[in-house]
Amino acid sequence: MTIPVLYCLVSGSAITDILKNKIFNGWLLLGCMAKFIICLTDSGMHEMIFLPIGKACLTLLFLLPVYLIRGIGGGDLKLFATISMFMTSAEIISSVLIAFFIAAAFGIFKVIAKKELKCTIHFALPIMISVLLVTGCGGLICS
Repeated sequence: MTIPVLYCLVSGSAITDILKNKIFNGWLLLGCMAKFIICLTDSGMHEMIFLPIGKACLTLLFLLPVYLIRGIGGGDLKLFATISMFMTSAEIISSVLIAFFIAAAFGIFKVIAKKELKCTIHFALPIMISVLLVTGCGGLICS
């Protein structure tokens, strides 16, 4: 049940990032609430309170320096925190690293195509691709 919700969350975020240049807080909050409902129905109150919130806080803590140097935007930071609630620790780490590599490739292609050194990309798209790679390939990257 969690994987379809996760895919909906990242794809919706990528679409709004591309179309509106924004990842909506309400969308991310809806994802958090969906995870809490899933936790309540699956394993009870203990996991609902500690594990997903702890993973989200750790993800925020580790990615905050990247945000502070303007490597990612606030919406991207919150998206990573939200999706970390749905993933294992190994999947989170893999997803973050893969997303940055994909974003670097996108950035290189954009710099070459536009012939401008300063450009931005919609980072929710590399995040979506990395989540799909990490979780959707039958454990190809993380098992």
